Amino acid sequence: MLALIIIVAVVVLAAAYAAAALFLARAVVFPQRARPTKIVSVGDDGQSVVLSSNPLTRFDGILGLLYENETKLTVLAPGAKVAGDGSTVTRHLAEPAPLERGTDGRAAGNVFTAVNVAETEPVDVVIDTDHAPQPAWLYAGVGTNSSTWVLHVHGMLAGRDSALRSVRALAGTGYTSLVVSYRGDREAAGEGRTPSTLGQAEWRDLDSAIAYARSRGAARIIVVGWSLGATVALEEAEHGPQGAAIDALVLVSPVVSWARTIHYGMARQRVPHWLASSAIALLSSRLGARLLGLPVTLSLSEALPVPGVPTLVIHSDGDLTTPFAASRAFAASSPLVDLVQFPSSPHAMEWNADPERFAANTRDWIVAIPRQAGTGTEK
Repeated sequence: MLALIIIVAVVVLAAAYAAAALFLARAVVFPQRARPTKIVSVGDDGQSVVLSSNPLTRFDGILGLLYENETKLTVLAPGAKVAGDGSTVTRHLAEPAPLERGTDGRAAGNVFTAVNVAETEPVDVVIDTDHAPQPAWLYAGVGTNSSTWVLHVHGMLAGRDSALRSVRALAGTGYTSLVVSYRGDREAAGEGRTPSTLGQAEWRDLDSAIAYARSRGAARIIVVGWSLGATVALEEAEHGPQGAAIDALVLVSPVVSWARTIHYGMARQRVPHWLASSAIALLSSRLGARLLGLPVTLSLSEALPVPGVPTLVIHSDGDLTTPFAASRAFAASSPLVDLVQFPSSPHAMEWNADPERFAANTRDWIVAIPRQAGTGTEK
C-alpha cells in the first residue's frame, strides 16, 4: 500500500511539473498583452487625463494613448504626476482629444501614425514571402542618400506602427525607410493568432523584404530591429540568403539571447531557475514544438550571437523585459558592437525617454559607418 501511495505521489508530482513547464513555455510563445489603461477622468479643458497607474503611465517620457477600442491615438506629453495613494497618474495631452471617462485605453510607445511620421505619406506595398503577402510601408528617400534603405522591424505584441519611432529618428536624412511586417504579427490579411517562433522563422520575411529593397535599387541596407525585431535581424544576418547584403544593424532593447531573456523575466515573476530552465528545454524540444504548434523546433541558448557587420545597440538599464546585462555582454564580446546606454525607462522606450538623443546617436553612427562603427565602445 505504501509503495502504491509513493508511486501515485510521484506520478502526481511529475504531472504537475510537466504541466507547469508547459504553462510557462506556452506563455513565452503565446504572450499576453498587459491590462488596458483605465481612463479615470478627463480635465474640463480636455488637455489633461487621469489614468490608472502602471509602470508605463508612470513613465515620464512622451507616450501614445490609444482610445476608442484602440482605433484612435493621442499623445501624452512628458511628465507624470502620480496620486498620493499611487493608484492613478495625471498626464497632460499634447493636443486636446475626445477621451471618455470610464473607458479603457492603452498606453503605448508609439506616438505617430503612418501618415504623420514623415514629411511625405507612405506607399503601401506588399512583400511576397513563402508564408503570405506581408504588408509594408515604404517612405521614399530623396537625393543621393535615397539608395540607402533602412528596414524597420517591430517587436512582439506590437505592429508596424511601433517601429515608426525609428522612421522619425531618421527623418531628414534622405534615406528610404521600409517598415515591414512578418508572420505571426497578424498584419497579413486573414492571419489568425499563431505561436511566435522567437525570430527563428520570422527572419524569412525580413529576407524577402531585403530582396524587395535590392530589386528596387537599394545599394546600402541597414536593419533597425526593436526587441524581438532585433532577434529577427540577427537571425537574418546569420541564416538569410540576403543576410550578406546587410551593411549594419541598429538594435533597440534587443533580445540577443532568448534563454537569458526568459530566465530574466521569469526570475522577476519569482519562477525558480530550475523551472524556467525546464520551460526552455521544453521549448527547445521536438515534443515542445508539437505541443505548442510551433512550425520549427526552437534553438534556445545562453550563447550570444556573433555579429558579422557593424552593430549599434541602444538599450536602457531600466528595462524589466530584456536584460541590459545581456546587451552589455554582447557589446563586450565583439569589436563590431557599439552600445549606447539610455536612462532608466521601460522596455523599448529609449526613443520616448529622449527622442533627440536617440535620433542623434542613430544618425551619427550610421553616417560614421564604416569609419567609426565597430569600436566596441559603450557610451
